[in-house]
Amino acid sequence: MSKSLRNKTLYQDKEWLYDRYVKEKLSTVEIAKLYREQENRWCDPNTISRWLKKHGINMRSLAEAQQNRHAIPITTGLKKARME
Repeated sequence: MSKSLRNKTLYQDKEWLYDRYVKEKLSTVEIAKLYREQENRWCDPNTISRWLKKHGINMRSLAEAQQNRHAIPITTGLKKARME
């Protein structure tokens, strides 16, 4: 099957991935989990990292990632579900 005939997965969509990672500040682990829940298909956090790089979305530093982990959850996407 040629690439043009394949369907894009959510994490291959730059806008979807940008929204989850940059705007919602989800981690690659959280994005992979969200993808698995929405699509009922396996996804590894390393796959999310690879697609962030392919899309030119800058990865967070370790310090930024740790800071986000301890921040107050925002009320969108996966983080909203955690609060309920």
